Amino acid sequence: MARWSEEEIALLSVYEKTNKSAYTLFTEMRRAGYNRTYKSVSRKIESLGLRKPESYTTGQEKRLGYLDIETTSLKANVGIMLSWAIKKRDVNEVTSALITKEEIFDGDYDKRIVEMLCEELNNYDTLLTYYGTRFDIPFIRTRAIDSGIRFPFYREVSHKDLYYQVRSKLRLHSNSLKTATEFLGIRGKTKLDPRIWRDATYGESDALQTVHAHNIADVMILERLHKKIEDYCPSSVVPA
Repeated sequence: MARWSEEEIALLSVYEKTNKSAYTLFTEMRRAGYNRTYKSVSRKIESLGLRKPESYTTGQEKRLGYLDIETTSLKANVGIMLSWAIKKRDVNEVTSALITKEEIFDGDYDKRIVEMLCEELNNYDTLLTYYGTRFDIPFIRTRAIDSGIRFPFYREVSHKDLYYQVRSKLRLHSNSLKTATEFLGIRGKTKLDPRIWRDATYGESDALQTVHAHNIADVMILERLHKKIEDYCPSSVVPA
């Protein structure tokens, strides 16, 4: 990576003078023509010793994660969660959990993995999903309430839904994740046979593992999708 120029340092210096987050500065640098990654921008801010006054702390500049869940139904008062996965931005690491057959049939259902997910959400400042505004986030919240588990309160965790970014910035014949990733040349989106979903619903081990692998693949490609379109999108986030 090329040495940091005085112009780049000047752009970063506003970090401690304004409420702009590291992610906002990263997107501004990209638009200005500087080829830096979000990780390198964050590390440079840290190495320069730039600190925000308490009144300017945004809570959005440190930890970005890509979230996806797999479920037995589109309605959380009818179905349960089979698995979840979160991919850390710029880190080759996915945190995930998978339900067991015993949990499906012993009455605990998805309580364990929902509790694990709600705890994991607190490790991120901003979570990115695909159609999560209408599905993933309310499904998780509903399952948490049903199991008596604390879901993050309003504004505790920020959320950006890439579905709406794709819909507003691109004009595709479909706004599905499959269509968007295919158009952008991103491989990895899989389609599962309906019988796999049926078998997973009843706890069949191989089917559950297939759903889990599908879940992990989705968060991997979600990060790549975000990186393809983020130069055209606002860096602000909306609450989960």
